[in-house]
Amino acid sequence: SITITTIGVFFVILTSSMAAYFLVRHKWKINKIIFAILVASMIVPFQAVMIPLVSIYGRLDLMNSKWALIFMYMGFGQGFAIFIFHGFIKNIPLEMEESALIDGCNKLQSFFNIVLPLLKPVIMTVLILDVLWIWNDYLLPSLVLLSPSERTLPLSTYSFFNTYSVDYAPLMAGIVLTIIPVLVAYLFSQKYIIKGVVQGAIK
Repeated sequence: SITITTIGVFFVILTSSMAAYFLVRHKWKINKIIFAILVASMIVPFQAVMIPLVSIYGRLDLMNSKWALIFMYMGFGQGFAIFIFHGFIKNIPLEMEESALIDGCNKLQSFFNIVLPLLKPVIMTVLILDVLWIWNDYLLPSLVLLSPSERTLPLSTYSFFNTYSVDYAPLMAGIVLTIIPVLVAYLFSQKYIIKGVVQGAIK
């Protein structure tokens, strides 16, 4: 669970922030269409694409792979993250980047040295929301991770429910291990959530 959550959240933040930056700074008509499609994808429930997705991954022999699961999380997390980053980046003055370009930075260096540090409130918002989502997710791992050795913590916790009995001691230990990390993360980051969502959605 820790590996999947850490890598998944990292790549969601990295790719979505770069994609949002590209969509904002390049005023192409097709970029508006791409952004609209990405935002619209948030209203599509996972259950609508669940069966085709699992079928495709099965044909590609990608089932029972943590990396396949991480790749899925990267895809499903892009819509909301790009929406939040897009709204925030629009309010960053272009003159700041132009000054960096004059000093010899290229576009990539300008993004990582100028824009990315300014995205801290939004990054924290996306970080905590995606951590809560990926860490607690049950449905997607249950479809992809078939081997007991590859199970995430929620899947392993559910395995203590037997047909005719419940093993309460390890079950409660598993529940505590599942709750504590997200509870600690939320308590330390809750002030960024409302701030980041409001700034990203309004600007």
